[in-house]
Amino acid sequence: MARLLRNWPLKLGALFLSILLYAGLVYSGSFTEQQVTGVAIRAVNQPLNTYLLTGDLGTVDISYRASAAAAGGVTASTFSASVDLEGYDMAQAGEPQLLPIDVRSLDDEVEVLETAPLEVSVILDRLGVRTVQVVVDRGEIPAGLEITSQDVTPSTVQAQGPESRLRLVTRALARVRIDPSGIDVHEQVDLVPVDVDGEPVPAVELSPNAASVDIEVSTAETSKTVPVALDLEGSPPVGLTLTAISAGAAAVTIFGPPAVLTTITSVSTEPINLATVTADAVIEVALIIPDEIRLGDGVEPVASVTINVSPELASRTILAGPVCTNVGAGLTCEPAAAQIPVTVSGTRSAVASLGPAQVTPILNMAGLGEGTHQVTPTVNLPAGITLVQPLGAVAVTLTAGGP
Repeated sequence: MARLLRNWPLKLGALFLSILLYAGLVYSGSFTEQQVTGVAIRAVNQPLNTYLLTGDLGTVDISYRASAAAAGGVTASTFSASVDLEGYDMAQAGEPQLLPIDVRSLDDEVEVLETAPLEVSVILDRLGVRTVQVVVDRGEIPAGLEITSQDVTPSTVQAQGPESRLRLVTRALARVRIDPSGIDVHEQVDLVPVDVDGEPVPAVELSPNAASVDIEVSTAETSKTVPVALDLEGSPPVGLTLTAISAGAAAVTIFGPPAVLTTITSVSTEPINLATVTADAVIEVALIIPDEIRLGDGVEPVASVTINVSPELASRTILAGPVCTNVGAGLTCEPAAAQIPVTVSGTRSAVASLGPAQVTPILNMAGLGEGTHQVTPTVNLPAGITLVQPLGAVAVTLTAGGP
């Protein structure tokens, strides 16, 4: 007996340690710890006459311990994640508030260990009702059309929704489009609650949610001012040149459908044959008015056209021998150049008939003595003939021995 009781504290400790090790081995083989993600959070106990503006409360991730038998069947549906909306302070309605997430296991063999997140932001608002005007948005009216009359029934509707959103609604919008063909509109149109910028306001319902829209459409006539385009043919007779031509009215105002007017940039005259113009003249020429287009009431489709012509000018260079005048007694005049080019201009016929004798350069030697001098010649030209450019100085030598 004494031998059995020898070192009994050590033997008792060893026995206790063996029991703990065995229990840990059994326990570790019977339970498992894992995690499941994406468990949807739902709202509960929502107060009457309120609207949950936080449409999606998100999800929660859960760490859990499950028995070996239950571990294989654990999914997101094994758990319940909820937010109790009774905890929302309605004195701060419409503002985000943090509420705790209540996570529970629906299986007795599954134990929730940890969750993340612990809270979720929630916005709850009171429901309200107000009357708003029904407004028709016709969009851009096609060119050439105009609205004769418009009627919408009903003219007002009831808007219901969270008060914070309801305050943004300025009207119930009925959107229609006018067909380019000009067909009248008779439609039942869905209504959309919109804000001051025309943007839809979510979470607001309209009652009724549609309106009857009747619009009468007619073809519109507009006006446009365009230039008169002169249609010229040929050229003036030989010897004449066109110096100016203009219409009495440089532009005309035309009327017609906008779609047609946009294609017209000018109104042309009937052809004007310049070959028949021998002098300045004012003529009446018909305007060519396109189909579907008209001029103003009482306006004749003619243009008064003023045509100015003048003799055609030409230039010509003629070589002519210079002539000395006013040479002093006893001196002889000898120009360095036997011929000087003289360029003149005038009417074509007058220039063509000129000869060297009519454009003779004259060297005036008055007051000059013996020696070589630079003298600028002058030319006495017929009427209507001019020098294109002045003549340059010519070297002239005066020597003794003249008459």
